[in-house]
Amino acid sequence: SSSVSEANSASLRESPAPWRFRGAGCSRPFMGAVCSGNDEREAMGLLKEWPSEVAELPSFFRDMLADLVRNKRRLGGIRNFHDLPTIQGKLTGHELKSGYTDFEYVYLTVLGFARLRLHQEQILTRCNGQVHSRNPGVQLLESCCGMTMHGDRPGVIALLRSAPDTLVQAYTTATQDRRGGTLRFFREAFDRTADPCLEGRVGRICEYLEKHALSRGVAAVPPWEDVSVRPMPASASVEEFVGEHLRVFVNECTWHWAERATRGRSMDYEEAKHLRFDGAHANDFARICNAATFAAHMRAAGLVADGRARSQERLLWEVQTDAAWQPFDPGVNAILEEARLAGRPVVECALGPKGWRYVLDLQRRVQRNPKTGTERALRCAPAPGPVGKRRRLTPQELDAAIRVFVEDLVTLPPAPA
Repeated sequence: SSSVSEANSASLRESPAPWRFRGAGCSRPFMGAVCSGNDEREAMGLLKEWPSEVAELPSFFRDMLADLVRNKRRLGGIRNFHDLPTIQGKLTGHELKSGYTDFEYVYLTVLGFARLRLHQEQILTRCNGQVHSRNPGVQLLESCCGMTMHGDRPGVIALLRSAPDTLVQAYTTATQDRRGGTLRFFREAFDRTADPCLEGRVGRICEYLEKHALSRGVAAVPPWEDVSVRPMPASASVEEFVGEHLRVFVNECTWHWAERATRGRSMDYEEAKHLRFDGAHANDFARICNAATFAAHMRAAGLVADGRARSQERLLWEVQTDAAWQPFDPGVNAILEEARLAGRPVVECALGPKGWRYVLDLQRRVQRNPKTGTERALRCAPAPGPVGKRRRLTPQELDAAIRVFVEDLVTLPPAPA
C-alpha cells in the first residue's frame, strides 16, 4: 500500500473528529419545533439521497439543511424554486426583502456558508484587497456562495476563514436549546430584511451566539482540518483518494458517536477520539463506522460513478433571451432532464415568478408560449461542477480500496454480518 494510505491509516487512529452520518442507520433528534408530516418526509428523503449540490458538502451543513427542511412551512415555504433553493449568483437586498421567503433566505445562507467552506482556499487565494468589481475572490464568492462582501476592508481573510465555523458553532448551540430549539435559531440568527453581505450575515449569527451560548456548555466544534478533505493532485492513486475521504468520514463518525454515546451528557470530542477503538466501546462505534456505511457515504456524496452511459450524464439547459443565453431554474432543468432520459420530446411546465405555462420542445430545441406562439431557442451542454470537475470512482475501484483498509491496514471495521 502507498505511503499516503499508511499516513491516512495512522491519522485515523490518532486524530478522530466529529460527524453525523444519516442515510446509513444513524439518526439524531433535532430540537426544532414539531414540523408537518410532509416536511418530515421530505427531510428524511434528503437524508437518503441529497441533491448533487448538497451531497459534496461537509456533514455539518447537510444536517443543518435537513433540519431546516423540517421547518420549511413554518418559515414561509418555497416561492421562487421548483424544488429546494439553489444558488444562482448574488441576490440583492431588495430582491431578498420583497421576493423571497424566510425559508429560502436561510437555506441559501446555510448553503452559501457551506460552499464557502468547501471552496475557501480558492476564494482566499483570489482575494486581492480591492473592491468587488476588481476583486476575483469576491466575484467567486458571489457566483459560488450567492453573497458579496467588502473585499477592500480590513479583516477580510479572517472573516472568510471564520464564517462557516461560526455558523456551525451557533447551530450546535441551538441543538441544545430545549425551549426554542433550532427553529428559534433559524428565526433569530437570520434576517432577510437586513444587510445581505457576508459581514452582515456573520454579525447576526454572532449576536445569536452571544445571547444563547453563554448559558450552555456547548462542546467545541472539531477542527476543520479533521473533517475537511484536503486538496489532492490528479495523480493521486485510488487508495490515496479513498484514504483521504475515509479519514474525514471516521472523524465525522467520531463526533456523531460522541454526541450520542452517553446518556445525559455529550462526550467530549477529544475524549471520543481516545475511546472509540477501546474494547468497551469499539463495537458500538463500529455500528456507525464500518465498510458498509462508508461505501454508502461515498455513493451519497456522488464520488462513485453509477455506470450510466455518457449520453445519460446530466445536462444543463438554457433558453435564449433577448439579452443572452439564460440557464433554467435547477428544478425546471431536472424536469427537462427527466423527460430527455425518458425519451419524451415535449414538456409543458410553469416558468418564472408568475408561473406562466410554456411548451419546451426538446427535439426541435425551442421554448414556445402557447398563447402568443412566440418561440425561443433552447440549447444544452454537460453540467459543470461548482468550481471544478470532481473525481469519481468506479464501484469496483471503491470496493477494492475498502478491502485494503478493512483487511490489510485494519483501519475500518468490516460491514456487519
